[in-house]
Amino acid sequence: MRKSIFTVLLLSAALFTPTAGALQAPAVKTRGEAAPDRSAARKMTDDLLARVREARPGQSESAHVIINLRAGTPPARARLALERAGAERVQRFDGLDVLVADVPIERLVEVASRAEVAWVSLDQPVASLAAPANNNRNATDNKSHAEVTTGASKVLPVGKEKLADGGGGNGVGIAILDSGISPPDAAEFAGYRWERSAGLLGLGTGLLSQPVLESYNRIVKRVDFTGESTPEDAYGHGTHTAGVAAGTGQASEDTAAQTAGEPTYGGIATGAHLVDVRVLNSHGIGTVSGVIAGINWVVSNRAKYNIRVMNLSLGAAPSQSFRTDPLCQAVARAADAGIVVVVAAGNWGKDAAGRTIYGGILSPANSPRVITVGATNTQQTNHRSDDVITTYSSRGPTLVDGLIKPDLVAPGNRIGAAETASSSPTASNSYSRTGGGGLVGSLVTGDTSTNTPHATGTYQILSGTSFAAPAVSGTVALMLEANPSLTPEIVKAVLMRTAQRLPFYEAKVMRGEMTTFERVITEGAGELNTSAALSVTKAIRRDAHRAKAGENLITDKKLTYDTLDTTAPIAGEAVPLNNGVVWVEGVAFTDRLRLTNGYRLANGQVLESGFVVADGYLLSDGRYVLPDGFTIGSGFTIGSGFTIGSGFTIGSGFTIGSGFTIGSEFACADGAYASGASHDWTLDNQSSWGSNMIDPSSASTNEEEVMVQGEHSLPDGVRRLSPRSLLLPRRR
Repeated sequence: MRKSIFTVLLLSAALFTPTAGALQAPAVKTRGEAAPDRSAARKMTDDLLARVREARPGQSESAHVIINLRAGTPPARARLALERAGAERVQRFDGLDVLVADVPIERLVEVASRAEVAWVSLDQPVASLAAPANNNRNATDNKSHAEVTTGASKVLPVGKEKLADGGGGNGVGIAILDSGISPPDAAEFAGYRWERSAGLLGLGTGLLSQPVLESYNRIVKRVDFTGESTPEDAYGHGTHTAGVAAGTGQASEDTAAQTAGEPTYGGIATGAHLVDVRVLNSHGIGTVSGVIAGINWVVSNRAKYNIRVMNLSLGAAPSQSFRTDPLCQAVARAADAGIVVVVAAGNWGKDAAGRTIYGGILSPANSPRVITVGATNTQQTNHRSDDVITTYSSRGPTLVDGLIKPDLVAPGNRIGAAETASSSPTASNSYSRTGGGGLVGSLVTGDTSTNTPHATGTYQILSGTSFAAPAVSGTVALMLEANPSLTPEIVKAVLMRTAQRLPFYEAKVMRGEMTTFERVITEGAGELNTSAALSVTKAIRRDAHRAKAGENLITDKKLTYDTLDTTAPIAGEAVPLNNGVVWVEGVAFTDRLRLTNGYRLANGQVLESGFVVADGYLLSDGRYVLPDGFTIGSGFTIGSGFTIGSGFTIGSGFTIGSGFTIGSEFACADGAYASGASHDWTLDNQSSWGSNMIDPSSASTNEEEVMVQGEHSLPDGVRRLSPRSLLLPRRR
């Protein structure tokens, strides 16, 4: 592949190059014999393997399967091979390198063993993640798994009328730089707003006029930088991303309203506007220059479409410092323009043996100016106590610069969202005119009928950090609707401070099985908490963009950070905030959020950008314990820091003022000292990652593999970085 080709997070080069001819298929193994051929077994899901093992000879049983082809395989050739293997009703999705077919069970090993085939999985119903309480229509609204487990369901308006009043990120523009957005129906990205009828005799005088709830298309603009000159999302990645960020999930909610227990698939900011910036073609590939052109267009048109958020669920292998990387430079300019840039971390978290590997943060996720998002596996439960980082989610530190990434994590495994119209079997874009007062009523009040979009679309379950990032983007839209004065730096600070450190890794740190450094480069500040982030946002002054260093962001004398409703339960579980985060991007978490122009570290240096965390753990009663025995009592707030003596215990309710330095218990990341030197915290922990950094030239993760297989994906051929490589972070 030429260096000019831009490899995307979920859409990268294939793991294997198909051979010229078909491989000889082994005979199928029946019950009581040895397991299926190992090469075939590595390309089938466990449930499909079980069906192969249990198959009885001579039975004419078939399985409806999804077959992912290796990139570059002509679909026509693969289809012919499948039909020769007895497959029936073969359906092609050329843009996705996917075939769907009914294949005889006794021929599955033969099919999976072929060189053209990358992965075979059953096409089966998806289990419900958030069953509605009853068949009432409103019971299904905002109850998707993504909405509940992030806390978004606690703050989103219920019902179209309430949504029209605001609260769903209404009017805030999210630019989706991806493969396009092709709604599966007219309702998935429909918005609602109040209009007024013309009034008496339809004269437009306002006399006797009535409010009318009208729908409209929230995709307010489409632009294409691929050269294909089409608005269609033939690949399907962009539509799914947009669905997580802002889809209504209306078709799934209508189904759930009729059939209790059916899952729903609503996104986060169900009132936000979407700007479709197509930078990936119908094969999911683009160029760096094309993405930069898309970013440039967004910056130039941000005021026209109120673009406050930019989502990039894509990336390229890093080859240089963020200081010179053209993609990183482009996103930095967008941040300078006031746009919050959210980027997926990447899917380079493990090797072919499933072992954790570090340094897989892609470009431009390695920029300190963006919010870098990793992916959690929620185990398909709404409560968060069992959440872990997905095995494929990229870990830090970043190559070359050694910055601490990701910034936070969000649900990204088996995420349900809108399917592109290009593959949806029930795609439509139809409306019906409903309501109105009849002839007499219309003469009196004017026409009160409305366009009702038909919800007929379908949904997909996909995995990857690409689908964690838009959950954060949707949350940012909710925050910016509630308080438009927030700067990108303040947004990032609030998201990180309100994130939840995952209990699984907290326990590992306490048992000595993981260092604090390893925890931070795995989960960042923790898991997204949309509800808490919005609570803090609403408490911040409405002219936050004008705040200066030394001023507080919370100016209401009746409010403090500790009195805000930030620890409300999610799915019945208490959600503690990340009290270890004490400073992020200029925001010191005093009781009223003090703005600073730097953070002084214990060695006297000043960190100009990034974050500082206390190196300890949070107890269930709210106390914070540092590793050398310091105990910070419940209700205690750390400001810009304080030098704490050995064995000192701080009582409940005590507040440290700003301007001091926390002791030796800190972690710094994502920035540089005021002197210009890189921080040393990463390099001080080189034993954790030094011999286990990924060589990006060896990583060729097939993104379809991650999307479909999720945790089962195993990237082939991954090598460790040589100690002599210029990509290895070093002291400067």
